[in-house]
Amino acid sequence: MSKYQTIGSQALAKNTHFNTSLDSDIVISLDSPASEAMHGFHQVPPQLIDSNTGLDDAMLIMKQTHMRISFVVDSYNNMLGLISKARLASSYVLKISARKGIHRADMTVADIMIPLSALSSVNELALHTARVGDIVKSMETSGQEHLLVVSQTPERICGYFDLIDISRMIGYQLNQVKSANSFSEIVDSLWHHAEI
Repeated sequence: MSKYQTIGSQALAKNTHFNTSLDSDIVISLDSPASEAMHGFHQVPPQLIDSNTGLDDAMLIMKQTHMRISFVVDSYNNMLGLISKARLASSYVLKISARKGIHRADMTVADIMIPLSALSSVNELALHTARVGDIVKSMETSGQEHLLVVSQTPERICGYFDLIDISRMIGYQLNQVKSANSFSEIVDSLWHHAEI
């Protein structure tokens, strides 16, 4: 420990406040480096939620932790998918309840999560040259609201992009162009975006 030294510290002033993204001096635009809009797990660890968690409990957890999304895991912490507050509060829940014949009170996040197989990813090396606009265009074109970021070695999820968060950061109106395969998918998309 002899090579380290103490640093000057002081008491906090009474008017000290949190520096959140809402009052930060950092301005993010479509031309900003993509990494500025990424939710990196080296900064904030992902919120994990057990796949057997009931919908009301999941919503309470997300409200209490101020998180918009949680990663759904099994009892061994294997990632199964993700769940968002928007999905928990949407009419999608009632649609799945009717389809599966399960009362809403008996449903778990596993019933309505976005499964891992439906999520896309990008290698973190691609972010060295990518701009926020590149990420937005990719997500809009694919119709994905979330894009996972995977590290090179070892290969693991190290962060994610959230299209709704990006649109709020830069004041950009969303324009998802993924084609719907049925009238039901069109209705689901309209409902989901209206409820966000």
